[in-house]
Amino acid sequence: MLEFLGLAISAAVLSGNLCGAIGFYVQRLKITTLSFSVAHAALAGASIGLILNIDPVYSAMITAVASALFLGIVFTRIEYGRELISMAVFSVSSAVAIFAIYLSNVRVLATVSIAVVLWGSLLAITVEKLILLLLILFIFVLYILAYRIQIDSMLYDVKMAEAEGVNVQMHMLIMLFFAGLIISSSLRLTGGFLVFTLLYNPVATSFQISRRAHMQLLASSILGAVSASSGLMVSYILDWPVGATIAIVSSIILLLAYTAKIIAEAVRRRCLSRPYRLG
Repeated sequence: MLEFLGLAISAAVLSGNLCGAIGFYVQRLKITTLSFSVAHAALAGASIGLILNIDPVYSAMITAVASALFLGIVFTRIEYGRELISMAVFSVSSAVAIFAIYLSNVRVLATVSIAVVLWGSLLAITVEKLILLLLILFIFVLYILAYRIQIDSMLYDVKMAEAEGVNVQMHMLIMLFFAGLIISSSLRLTGGFLVFTLLYNPVATSFQISRRAHMQLLASSILGAVSASSGLMVSYILDWPVGATIAIVSSIILLLAYTAKIIAEAVRRRCLSRPYRLG
């Protein structure tokens, strides 16, 4: 049992780390709405996998990556109505997911699988999924290191980066591609409806901690790993749903960071407002 728990914690750390990192890039590059649509496409793909009796992770990966590439290509071709197209993909994906879940629910044996797709599960973590997460992490780190200068330029100012000759559209597409891979590979841990918390809460928390981009990236990755592993441990001890517990833990961390920032700023203003006493 301890060996299984260690496997689950390792997967949680990797998933949280990846979600926190990609969430940072998604937010800074202002493609949050696109990643939201990609996440729902992953949920639709996982639900379709239940009907076809194939591993939901791989079916989710196919639909997530396909939607990411579709949205990325469409966004390079049009200037207006981008948000509407993104929300259309979100709506269609949600409808497909609900319809597929409804069809799967007529099979008694599919009930457990549906719960895993929607809410996540400790039992869904396997060595194969851990290796998949490690592979995605390795490729993602290689990409970031290989194009660090171009990506940093985009983080500073997308328009300026484009003027300097950086292929902004290609890197946006690659970021969406990784978002699809990471979201779909994390579905079994957090569930389709709660994977957003690992994408956005660690990033929001990092913004309360630092204003420097590199520190925010580091904090997002660490906070994502801490939220996922801590939530998993709490769910194991208290026998709570994994995805919901991770969402609660990450939200509590965000609330604490926000409260600490408010208190620190209030103390700083109070100190600055005090008149200096001359001895």
